[in-house]
Amino acid sequence: MRTDDTRDDDPVAAALTEGSAYERLRVQRVSVFPWSLAEKLQRLGVVLFAFGVAVGVFAFVSPDGMNILVDPGTVPTYTSLVALTALAMLALVALVLSILGVLREHSDSLSDERAETILVVEELCALTGFVTGGTTAAIAVGFCLVPYAGPEAVSWLVTTLERSPYAAVETAYPIVPATLTPAALLLGAVCLLAGRRWQTQ
Repeated sequence: MRTDDTRDDDPVAAALTEGSAYERLRVQRVSVFPWSLAEKLQRLGVVLFAFGVAVGVFAFVSPDGMNILVDPGTVPTYTSLVALTALAMLALVALVLSILGVLREHSDSLSDERAETILVVEELCALTGFVTGGTTAAIAVGFCLVPYAGPEAVSWLVTTLERSPYAAVETAYPIVPATLTPAALLLGAVCLLAGRRWQTQ
């Protein structure tokens, strides 16, 4: 098989022999998340879509007179605050990854040192987004879905936490599913489109 054919079949070999400093260093790094930047954005978009749907479902939870005293669809609750925290973390990671994507467009002219710096920041973003942000989002999703498992599940959760995540909280702005869900879905769509754009380059 010719060398050119081998490079076409092996993207790692192609990156090492013909790629930019960014691509060459990326394939050589040992990473917790070995995906490309485009793949990280696309996976983040999927997480945001799933998160947005779960938070939207939370709007249909009805008060039970015991552990869920307010309508979480219209009254801010601790669960909504957890969801807002997760969304803010995921949004920040998406923003930084997008900025890195813009820098990567000019990666042919990057020095090895600058390319390495971009890769380090990219790895930190992935850790923050998929570990810290993902865990916070999973907790919020759990809070949103537990009421659908029945009153016993809600009682168990409240007893375990020694505080109801469905209690009302005072906020300056209406932090409810009607505001969180569209933001999560829109951000998820942007991440998917951005990831697709840089994947085709």
